[in-house]
Amino acid sequence: MTKLTMQDLLPYEQYKNLHEKFLKQVIAEKSLRRVMLSPIMTGIFESKLTVFYQIQEMIRLEQITDEHYLTEMLEVYNDLLPNPNELSMTLFIEIPNQDNLRTFNKSIVGIENHLELSFGNHLIKSYEPSEDEDQEVEYTQSVHYLHFPFAEKNKEAFLNNNPEVKLRVNHPNYQTEIELSRELIKNLQEQLKQR
Repeated sequence: MTKLTMQDLLPYEQYKNLHEKFLKQVIAEKSLRRVMLSPIMTGIFESKLTVFYQIQEMIRLEQITDEHYLTEMLEVYNDLLPNPNELSMTLFIEIPNQDNLRTFNKSIVGIENHLELSFGNHLIKSYEPSEDEDQEVEYTQSVHYLHFPFAEKNKEAFLNNNPEVKLRVNHPNYQTEIELSRELIKNLQEQLKQR
């Protein structure tokens, strides 16, 4: 998937008048791409529209016009978009009680490497690009930006069959799985075809 550029962004003055229109599109997109893994864990498969909206909302809310800052934002948010032959997902851990959240997050360190997409005899494992991969941590964050890289044979099987696809958390201290809807699978297949 091609990354967003400065030419894709709408200036603050223009976007503030179009924001309601984009909001409706993004609600529909996120509704399709949101998966409830469990009562405390949600994922959203990212698309160009969902990431574009996040950037534009930052521009609108903070009235950003500085090009240097916009360039930095693009670098950060473009990391949410999948690279070629990948899908990407933002994972949210949602526990309202902060003490319970801290305790849970201590128990699932490394969860970013323990999500899997499975279909047929194919298994695609998640990873999260990070600058601190070698650093030992006592707890994990509540938001993770995950990538699922497809080898060519996995991609071919995903695109050319009518697979049942499961999204699974397979952490030693926490396991759950769901089956993706046919509509979402079709949407992800279309996205994965893009170069």
